[in-house]
Amino acid sequence: MNLQDIEAFVAVAEAGSVNRAAARLNLTQPATTRRIQNFEAAIGGAPLFNRAVKPAALTSLGSHVLERCRRVLTAVSELEACTAKAADPAGHLKAGVAHGLGDIVMTTPLDAVRRTFPRIRLQISSHWSTFLIEDVRSGGLDCAIGLLTEAHTVPAGVSAIALGPEQVVIVAPARPPAKPGGHPWRLRDLADKEWFLNPPGCGCRAALVKAFDRLQLPLHIAAEVFGEDLQLSLLTQSGGLGLVPRRLFEHSPHRQALQILDVPDFILPATVTLIRSASPGRFDPALELLEGELRAKLD
Repeated sequence: MNLQDIEAFVAVAEAGSVNRAAARLNLTQPATTRRIQNFEAAIGGAPLFNRAVKPAALTSLGSHVLERCRRVLTAVSELEACTAKAADPAGHLKAGVAHGLGDIVMTTPLDAVRRTFPRIRLQISSHWSTFLIEDVRSGGLDCAIGLLTEAHTVPAGVSAIALGPEQVVIVAPARPPAKPGGHPWRLRDLADKEWFLNPPGCGCRAALVKAFDRLQLPLHIAAEVFGEDLQLSLLTQSGGLGLVPRRLFEHSPHRQALQILDVPDFILPATVTLIRSASPGRFDPALELLEGELRAKLD
């Protein structure tokens, strides 16, 4: 069994096609295909991809093997880091970013990583924090920047490094209906309002749903809108309510047309968090730089 064949299998599984994997590996398509065939032969000849569909999809065995291959590659990286901590690491650093955090925390820190470590090639993806944690645990990502609340669980073997506090806030048009008597808003006052929220999978949405359920109140969702920027744009045009990180709201071009509602019975603190393997790895110098740059950006 050849380590390069394992790398090719993981690359094809993650990229979704031989062509994209070949570009990632700096190989030709035939050479990448040969490595996949060699790997299948080495494990007994059972197919790892269903080639009857386009694009080819992992078989159930392929999914089982993929996680173990990721562990092998992670173990090799850890061994390299233990024997000689590279001052100039190279390779594909796979990083994930929680939805809603990309523009406000990642641009400058990632530029610093690219400048300092020119032999690293960044591969950036975006997902909900819960899935990012699992991808780091399984080896699908080298690190992730998540927005974690008390509802998130970090498994053994994964390190969660708090970078800075964040608060998720309820946002409304700049002139919402007046509250009688000037009293603070309560969730009960918002039970008849329409909400623009992320689709299921968003941890902040789940916290809001849980809060409404606890009070046995209906939650009227006007639309499931992927992305807080689009939600804020719709709020300026249609009214209603949204739920976004305060930092994103403060940087939004729609800020002047919107306001944060003070709702004392719904407070959702969160933490911008660097998620990475608890074990040493070849990208440690880059991740240490990324951590420092993110802290500075959040400050």
